[in-house]
Amino acid sequence: MSIQCAICKQAFMCTQASLLCFFKPSRFLTNTKQNEQDLMNHVTSKHSGKTFEECFAAYVRYVAVPSLATVFKGRALALSALGSDAKKGYPKDCGAVEFSSKEEAIEHIIEEVSYINDADAVTYQE
Repeated sequence: MSIQCAICKQAFMCTQASLLCFFKPSRFLTNTKQNEQDLMNHVTSKHSGKTFEECFAAYVRYVAVPSLATVFKGRALALSALGSDAKKGYPKDCGAVEFSSKEEAIEHIIEEVSYINDADAVTYQE
């Protein structure tokens, strides 16, 4: 299996389990951090003016943070907003959960936070 950059078409080889970690990160947390770090390194070193989303659109995650009532587009943005990095991961007390769609992330926050009952009350950052 491989992950391919949409800009330069460079392929990143990975196992099926490593590829699954992008979609089910809780099952393969260690592989997720290393693979995502490799992809982020590619973006910053090869395409300095581009974003992770432009290079690897199929692997963009939406991070729901109920304690902030915010959905972040992309793990890197969420980590920087929470004052962390890819090696440390999310702070344990923030309750951050990754989703493959913005709608799923917003629904999670609505379910978790008792005083939020519609999508307009959830902040979205990209």
